[in-house]
Amino acid sequence: MQFAIAPVGNGVFWTMAAITLLACAAPLLVIRRDGLAVSMKNVALSALLILPFTVTLAYSVHDNALRVEGGKIMLRAAHFYEHDRPLSDFRLDAAKVGSYGAIEEARLGARRNGIHMPGYTAGRFKGAGDGVVFAVMTDRSQVVYLPARVGPSLLVSVEQPEAFLAALRGK
Repeated sequence: MQFAIAPVGNGVFWTMAAITLLACAAPLLVIRRDGLAVSMKNVALSALLILPFTVTLAYSVHDNALRVEGGKIMLRAAHFYEHDRPLSDFRLDAAKVGSYGAIEEARLGARRNGIHMPGYTAGRFKGAGDGVVFAVMTDRSQVVYLPARVGPSLLVSVEQPEAFLAALRGK
């Protein structure tokens, strides 16, 4: 069964555009030392190196998938992160649905390996206590939190959270 992850908002793309612009313009900081011609050449070189990366990242934040098949949850985020776990690893009876701010246990701590921008969070993060949370969050107003018995808990933005939980619980 395939479930739709909430679409990514525009804040992600504005953030990436700002980072790209700042990174490409950084050589202009040494314009007095190197001269305008050399600085502009370095700006062009920076853009040549940075633009493909940020365009790929911008494209990849749309590539999120959530499936439940054969007693497993398969979650993919931004071409970079995949999480494939059996349902038995989770405490489905303790699963919570709501806004990110309302689910206290779902608070994300320090990023272990992931992407964290306004409007998009994906990867592994420190969770409450000593736990780890694998998150794919595109919409903070509708998330599903699945606490784990073993391994990382899951935090995911699903367009139909109640239907997702019903499918997990086999109802």
